Amino acid sequence: MSSNVLEQFEDLDYPGRKKPVNRDKKVVTAVVDEEWDAKPVYYRLPGQTEKQEFFLISHLAKALGYSVQSIRAWEAQGLLARTPYRSPRTAAPVAAGRSNKGKRLWTREQVLGIIRLAKKHRVIFPNRKGVKHPPTPAFAAEVGEFFNSLTQ
Repeated sequence: MSSNVLEQFEDLDYPGRKKPVNRDKKVVTAVVDEEWDAKPVYYRLPGQTEKQEFFLISHLAKALGYSVQSIRAWEAQGLLARTPYRSPRTAAPVAAGRSNKGKRLWTREQVLGIIRLAKKHRVIFPNRKGVKHPPTPAFAAEVGEFFNSLTQ
């Protein structure tokens, strides 16, 4: 470990009157988050021979900086257009209270379009107090129009 890192911890302000004794110095390691598109999934669409790249709801949530539950809530409230893609249904029995619809899937083009529109509508950027703007019906309408333009 470099001496520069250790010197940073020498100057830390400790609670109480004395510095702790017999404790290891904390080592700060940089945690590098994976990019939102680091691990795509691949599915073959009906009528196609090649597999296509898709992203799950967790990828979209990471790209927008929100939780997976927020993305699901936006869809339920009509604040985000539903994706036209779902993973294949499972053949295994489904647990009580769960659906057999398959996972929501987005293409790279869809995710990039949602990010672009989220920036435009300031859904991603926090205000001065650190609070992000919730999506609006106008945002949902533009995302829906964008999805329709991709399928045509």
